Amino acid sequence: MISDASSMLLQQKIHKRGDRALICRETRLQLSADQHQLVLSRYVEQYTPQGVRWIERQHRVAVSDVLRWLIAQGESSVSSLERANML
Repeated sequence: MISDASSMLLQQKIHKRGDRALICRETRLQLSADQHQLVLSRYVEQYTPQGVRWIERQHRVAVSDVLRWLIAQGESSVSSLERANML
């Protein structure tokens, strides 16, 4: 499984398939080394009597694109604080 201290574990599952197979899945989110991209990693391991198979997939998106999407799709709220004699 993936083990990086700088990543955030989103999901980890272990599933037994029948009497002879075990499947481990893990999903993590982290920033790229240059901190310009978010990286979503999906890792799967399958243990069977025939051996171990694994695959890792990574999906990348620019942080600036994520922020633009959040601003466009998210709900905005406004908070303010008024103090007497602020100016």
